Amino acid sequence: MRNNKFNRSGKHDLLIKMTGLPLAMLLCGSAFAAPPPNDNCDSANVILSSAPPDPYTDSVDATDATLDPTDPLLTCNAGGDDDGSQTVWWVYTPDASGNVDINTLGSTDVDGNELDTAHGAFTGTCGALVQVGCVDVNLTDHLQIAVEAGTTYYIKVGQFQGGNDAGTVQVNVVEGTPPKVAETLVIESSFNGTSAPLKDILSGSAPSSLSAAQAANIAHRLAEIPNFMLADGDASAPDAGIVGSKVAGTGKVQWQGPADLLQVFEGGENNDNAYVLGTLIAPPDTVGDVGKDNYVQMYNLLTEIFDKQGNTVLGPFPTSAFFNALEYQSWCAYSDDGDPIVLYDEETDRWLITQFLASNQDGLCVAMSTSGDPTGSYNVYEFDFTGIGFPDYPKFGFSTGGVNVMVNLFTPFQGSALGVIDKAEMMAGEPATMVLFTGGETADYAFGWVPADNDGPVFDNTPPTFFTTLGGSGDTIYVAEIAPDWDTPENSTLSFGAIPVSPWDSRLCNASRGACVAQPGSGTGSGNNAIPYLEGITDRLMHRAQTRDFGKRKVAVLSHTVDVDGSGKAGVRWYELRNDKDRGWRLKKENTFSPDSDNRWMGSIAMTASGDTCLGYSISSQTTHPSIGVTGRKGTSNHMNIAETVAFDGNVAGNVQRRVARWGDYSAMSIDPVDDTCWYTTEFAKPNDFIGEQFGWGTQVIQYDVK
Repeated sequence: MRNNKFNRSGKHDLLIKMTGLPLAMLLCGSAFAAPPPNDNCDSANVILSSAPPDPYTDSVDATDATLDPTDPLLTCNAGGDDDGSQTVWWVYTPDASGNVDINTLGSTDVDGNELDTAHGAFTGTCGALVQVGCVDVNLTDHLQIAVEAGTTYYIKVGQFQGGNDAGTVQVNVVEGTPPKVAETLVIESSFNGTSAPLKDILSGSAPSSLSAAQAANIAHRLAEIPNFMLADGDASAPDAGIVGSKVAGTGKVQWQGPADLLQVFEGGENNDNAYVLGTLIAPPDTVGDVGKDNYVQMYNLLTEIFDKQGNTVLGPFPTSAFFNALEYQSWCAYSDDGDPIVLYDEETDRWLITQFLASNQDGLCVAMSTSGDPTGSYNVYEFDFTGIGFPDYPKFGFSTGGVNVMVNLFTPFQGSALGVIDKAEMMAGEPATMVLFTGGETADYAFGWVPADNDGPVFDNTPPTFFTTLGGSGDTIYVAEIAPDWDTPENSTLSFGAIPVSPWDSRLCNASRGACVAQPGSGTGSGNNAIPYLEGITDRLMHRAQTRDFGKRKVAVLSHTVDVDGSGKAGVRWYELRNDKDRGWRLKKENTFSPDSDNRWMGSIAMTASGDTCLGYSISSQTTHPSIGVTGRKGTSNHMNIAETVAFDGNVAGNVQRRVARWGDYSAMSIDPVDDTCWYTTEFAKPNDFIGEQFGWGTQVIQYDVK
């Protein structure tokens, strides 16, 4: 597994060639600790203006910097009105009006790693400043603002999440900065092939990939699948800056439910990892999809195929078995590194299976079935990301003529990258082309876009589409669309749009990575057996961004976790977007589902072919053991009007998760292409056979109806 050196999402910004010499290098080394000269607003270092395009750089040793309690706080700081204990100031008066880029490239922490900063620009005078710009997207952030000649701007640099590990803080001002433009990469599959039928591989006709997968995993270890967004942490008191995100909608709920629970059966569990691979893993990242005859479930690090009655057909088996055709060529045939995705494409009756490469190589492993039988053969591909970055948190979706791809590029962090793979080439088993856009607006808008994934037999004339928010708080959903040119892939284009929505605040508390969701006993343990608060994963839209084509209109449904009312209680914000006659996406419906005092989070949403909506999620609180709930919306109501059904009652089992706060990074709601029912899979707390409730989890598969 990768060693996570980051304490939140990493950073990629435009690499600026620093041709100018530093104005000053202020060193604070003496026998007595002293703050840097620019510790306060009224002693800010001066950044001199110049004719563009020369960048100006100034750096200080901020090890002993302090926080002036009278300083204005950075409103964008994802830590929540807490800029850390080491803040420093600069002042800048431009000679000419125009655009400038103020960035913190080159800032390091006390260990020499990239420092996670937040910074903003103010006008006015010290003690009476007005913020005009603020940025805290990833690590060394870029703040691009329009400035006026002769106006004085004060620049404050703080740290994310109340940090206090600053070493060197560097500020760079680049005048005349052009708009950022994403770079277009064309990535050809490095290896491809067509596997034998999966059922034959697993029956022993080609067993070497299974034994290799076992050998490639270190036996009897505990491992966490990397997620570089934020570091783990315990929950603290609710953030005073939380304002809540409740959307009342219009009218009262007219209950139509409850949901008709058709079947619940247990899927994979962490014991399977231990028995098959000799490894216990957290988190499971549970995902699944339903086809004509089967339900396929994946989790870190295995796959299991069921019939629709919940009987196991194949598995659990290492996901690398799909890639048997790449033996002696690609690590895809041997490595099981995680972050799996399975999708069924009703239009072509094909299955998509993916996971990333992390242990031995940076890359993506992508398999597409040659038929609607998930136990049959697959056209398999490796996409090599060596020299590009580690493709963390990969997500996929089906569109017209393409397979949509999103990854978060790390080492170093370069932001989110959006792309598309030629679907026709994969269906034919030919070498496949991926077009990937990196940097620019794709990286700046947010961390963790979600690709649109179509359900239904037709999705006519729809380009690869992606949705995102700005993370912790905001009032906008951003839309990106790719126009691929498969004849000349370098000519593919990327465009953006924005959809106003009701404001939300996802800061449940000050803890890292949203580890604020209580379970019975949270915060009362000690050492390795501590019972942590569970991670809310509140910084992104959840898998999937499902879309449907209803002829004259296309529909998308999205969900993410928000604070409901300012108390730190998690609820599920959901949206229905419309695209009428391909005129562009707009908001149609929105609301926040939170029917009582419990937390509801880690949701997944989808719309049926008849226009009803299904929503699944986890439930927990100080008095409620982690449980699984499902609800839905009948018709065009402004609310989820199907009364909640607790499909798995954690209070009966009485289990909690110990030692790790990770509660998956996603779950999955899918729609049956045959009978239009809802299928949902996610995790629950379950002891394992080796160390009990540490790294303990199981999964459930739930089929229900909202008709």
